[in-house]
Amino acid sequence: MLPVTVLRVFLAEYRVDFRKQMNGLLAEAYRLGADPYGGDCVVFIKKDRTQLRALVGDSYGLYLVSRRFEGSRLRTALQFAAEPSAGTISTGELSLLLEGSSFTVHQRATAWRTPPETR
Repeated sequence: MLPVTVLRVFLAEYRVDFRKQMNGLLAEAYRLGADPYGGDCVVFIKKDRTQLRALVGDSYGLYLVSRRFEGSRLRTALQFAAEPSAGTISTGELSLLLEGSSFTVHQRATAWRTPPETR
């Protein structure tokens, strides 16, 4: 459970040096086009898939959530790209990642929206 409300979740699909601290990960988040202070959450997965870090913020500051998977690896079908890129995942998929579960999304349901008003 993250300490703030998350609007969008970005999953970094490239290798990030985990020696970077909060400011370095914030620079990577801005590089991806995310705004952690505006409610975006950016998730970074370590190269050997034994750790993940989520950077999220609010109007008061930033939170860096780190999760290490003891004795096992994160089971994702993520292929690391050479160039910085990010995909979006839902908050439910983020919960599964933080739990260490594996998931595969074959097809996402379309979001329900209210029909536009007719006059």
